[in-house]
Amino acid sequence: MKAIDKKGKLFGVINIIDLLVLILIVGLVIFGAKRFTSAGPVGSSNQGEGYLTFEISDIRQIAVDTMKVGDPVYEYDKGTYIGEIVDIRAEEYKQPIEYRGRYVLATMPEKYRVYLKVKSNIHQDDRAYSVNGQDLVFGVQYRLKNKEFSAFGVLLDIDAQSE
Repeated sequence: MKAIDKKGKLFGVINIIDLLVLILIVGLVIFGAKRFTSAGPVGSSNQGEGYLTFEISDIRQIAVDTMKVGDPVYEYDKGTYIGEIVDIRAEEYKQPIEYRGRYVLATMPEKYRVYLKVKSNIHQDDRAYSVNGQDLVFGVQYRLKNKEFSAFGVLLDIDAQSE
């Protein structure tokens, strides 16, 4: 008995082309199952108390006066709780302006730059820092709010102290 007969069937049972297609499909299914069901690399994950420092620029004195130590801070769009204000440092706002063909750093009247330090519960893993599911990225502008104020703040520093 021949392995492949006149009709192209392997041992007279299955067509050789059908067998190759079947092997290819089974291989793809096994590869896909391994690819999409295998767990990724196990990374370390920490959660602990830490401090976030935001810079809020070009705001008026009335807005600075509404910020108080102990007040909660939320992310404006999603309402995510970020933390509690622990320190507020305000200084005059300076901006480069053109004067006689040169740029000079000029103090803007009645405008301030505020450094807001917020105590937060920070989740840290191999990929990113986050607070209540909100990823934190240095240099990104976040819209912050509470009952008294709403302002854009740039994240300058994350001081995460894991447990």
